[in-house]
Amino acid sequence: MNIKRKICIVSSSRADYNHLYTLMLGVKKSKNLKLQLIVTGMHLLPKYGSTYKEILTDGFTIDGKIKSHQSNTNDNDILGSISCQIGNCSKTLNKLKPDIIVLLGDRYDILPIAIACHIMGIPLAHIHGGEVTYGVIDDSIRHMITKMADIHFVASTSFKKRVMQLGENSKNIFNIGSLGIDAMKNLVFKKKEDTYKIYNIPISKKYLVVSIHPETINKRNDQMINSLLKALDSYQEYFFIFTYPNSDTGSNEILNAIKEFVNNNKSSFLIKSAGRIDYLSLLKYSIGLIGNSSSGLVEAPALNVPSINIGDRQSGRPNAKSVISCKSSRQDIVKSIKKLNGTKKNKSISYKGKNKIEKVLKVLSTTELSNIKLKKFYDINQ
Repeated sequence: MNIKRKICIVSSSRADYNHLYTLMLGVKKSKNLKLQLIVTGMHLLPKYGSTYKEILTDGFTIDGKIKSHQSNTNDNDILGSISCQIGNCSKTLNKLKPDIIVLLGDRYDILPIAIACHIMGIPLAHIHGGEVTYGVIDDSIRHMITKMADIHFVASTSFKKRVMQLGENSKNIFNIGSLGIDAMKNLVFKKKEDTYKIYNIPISKKYLVVSIHPETINKRNDQMINSLLKALDSYQEYFFIFTYPNSDTGSNEILNAIKEFVNNNKSSFLIKSAGRIDYLSLLKYSIGLIGNSSSGLVEAPALNVPSINIGDRQSGRPNAKSVISCKSSRQDIVKSIKKLNGTKKNKSISYKGKNKIEKVLKVLSTTELSNIKLKKFYDINQ
């Protein structure tokens, strides 16, 4: 009898779900692996649309919910939510007894899961290590998770080198590119006319997708969002589709400013969470994405859509030729919007890999786990 290895994938928000979707399908269909699924973080917060429901709609079973009970977005509330998650981890993990846990990214709401794996001796696989984002606390969180992880799936050769610089064994680091791009290959997009209808976009107007999140290092978020909204106000010919900012410190100020703008601007629409298919369809038919979301650097170029990357939140990540980077002043944003129509639309994707899902499934199936937690620090020979 073939005993399947239990692979527990953790999703904390709409942001990681598109990347994890294809992997979840692959594990679910595998003859050697059994899928377990935990949701936590923003997925369980009604304020952000209770997005775990999309996962259920897609046909997956949720095996555990690790609640954070985050009620606000200030530093104290976020620290409290992390503490709550750590306290709730052991019961769920003891019940599921996974062989490997899979985490993606750099969010504060997955850090508690990594800490729990480290304390409980559960092998941990991490996706998207080795990247840098200077403008947010996520940068250090990503590196912390890398040091607690045992298996690393990175998105480029340069990211692999960084994970090696952190002392990780090169034999356990695998370049798979971006699973988010991989997930779009078989995606059935909404029709353009349906997308326009859902979000009340006049068929005669072009539109921009606006996805803006807080910078959690310098915290100049009031200046950033006010500059952006003043810049958008200069372009009456466009329709604007706003997505909710994430739950980072400072997001309430951004959200309140967006709500006021939308209430006073008939050529705009605010979405809590569009869902994986609707969001990518919105992006596909737009004239561009503006903000500081990672989707402007990863998904937008893959869809042949130009993007404007504002400020420092994504500083350090590689940019495709279709990405316009600008400062968070009104003048710079206005100039960048003017450049949109002339921006090269090409699929110069920075997050490349080979045999992505197949490689991940093979690694998860065959990696020897008996001594994997006995990690050494691998020095790089000078």
